[in-house]
Amino acid sequence: MEALFEFRRRVSDAIADIDDEILKFHEDEFWMIRAPYEFLEYHAEKNRLFNTALALPLARGLHDGSYRKNAMIRNGVAQRPPYVIHCLTVCKMLADMWIPISDEERDILLAAALCHDMIEDIDFTEQGKELVSKYHLAPEVYDTVKLVSKRKDFTLEEEQAFFRGIEENRLALLIKLSDRGHNVTDLYNMSEQKIREYVGETRTYFLPMCEYARAHYPELDDVVEIMQDQLICLTKTVEMLAERHTKRQQKLIAELQELRRENEDLHRLCAEVRRGGITV
Repeated sequence: MEALFEFRRRVSDAIADIDDEILKFHEDEFWMIRAPYEFLEYHAEKNRLFNTALALPLARGLHDGSYRKNAMIRNGVAQRPPYVIHCLTVCKMLADMWIPISDEERDILLAAALCHDMIEDIDFTEQGKELVSKYHLAPEVYDTVKLVSKRKDFTLEEEQAFFRGIEENRLALLIKLSDRGHNVTDLYNMSEQKIREYVGETRTYFLPMCEYARAHYPELDDVVEIMQDQLICLTKTVEMLAERHTKRQQKLIAELQELRRENEDLHRLCAEVRRGGITV
């Protein structure tokens, strides 16, 4: 294995060649991402994962200024966490599973997990090719990120082709399942309509994706089974919450309509009293 000092030198040299403006981040927000960030930093060093070590500060810097919808509390004050916490969580979920792939593939997998939203969310001038040309990540990282990057204006045929392309690349498939697994846990921040769309997409594409993976990548069966069980459980839970929300909303609407009818009756009664039609 490469000596630690040599590994650190290679990572430092690559980072030093990236524009400082790209790597800037709000240091006062670091406490919200410290645990997963430092875990992955240690994991990358321990296993000499060059692309992963490089992708960490890159993801932190490029996503700086974007935030998740949930909140974290510190000293009684609520703050929205930096968006990169999602990328870190997706990556850490994959690192924790210790997937049976080569070290080279693991490095590509984890680095691409950290960068998986960049092509969709960052205003790149070269459609994300900067990951290789400017930021020194391996071409395989860019290729994997590109596979999991979805346009918002996909036709149905393009959407189906998009998911087929992911199924045919086991690294992209693992990232997409991990991404969905984390996003489903945060659905309570979405509108009811968005929840139903998300649940529908999960049942249409992601659960069949799990079955495809277990049939075509037997070495990943245990890992994918865990992800599949998580998706099924979380999807059912979110769907149940959405149903409860709908019933509660319908009940409140019915109560509001009843109050309006009572209010109209009261107005009519008051009008008749003023006209002298009723003696009180």
